[in-house]
Amino acid sequence: MATTSVSPPYTGAPEKKHGITQGLMAMLFFVGSEVMLFASFFTAYFFIRYAVDHPVWPPLNQNGEPFELPVAITAVNTAILVASSFVLWWGEKRFAEGDRQGLIRGLWLTILMGGTFLIIQLNEYAHLGFTPQDTAFSGAFYSLTGLHGLHVLVGLIVLSLCLRRVYAADFTPTNHTPLAAGSVYWHFVDVVWVLLFILVYLI
Repeated sequence: MATTSVSPPYTGAPEKKHGITQGLMAMLFFVGSEVMLFASFFTAYFFIRYAVDHPVWPPLNQNGEPFELPVAITAVNTAILVASSFVLWWGEKRFAEGDRQGLIRGLWLTILMGGTFLIIQLNEYAHLGFTPQDTAFSGAFYSLTGLHGLHVLVGLIVLSLCLRRVYAADFTPTNHTPLAAGSVYWHFVDVVWVLLFILVYLI
């Protein structure tokens, strides 16, 4: 007698390949495109810096005075953003062990630290004493830091949406692709800022 096989019902879960979901793979490709975007902005910055022989760096502004960057407060702001990545990682680790409240606390702290970073950045803009229109350096500075700030804002929105879904119990320790993708994006934003701080504020 011929036998017929019955296919298992479709659950709507994304297909996994080597432990990486399609959604997470899409985020990795997106981050790759963002790497190229930031690389182009950094290239423009270094062209401005090294294409012309500046006696001092940052160069003098239109009034003949040097640009002053708030290195100390930006170092504190950098520490806040880097710490937020560790807090997010801790929350995910707690969730993997079945502690949903630990993930909620981790997401809340990450969002608050990211918001603090943006507030400090905006306060820095208000007290810098130069505008993007002043010189090529000021234009490149605002472009780089502003682009990064926009990415931080997007990351905060993504993490806030993930937090909402955690409260709704939409995620499980084995099925939380949007959270994993948002985490990858947030860590990427943090790494970019560390490079930006070193290359623009310190060197």
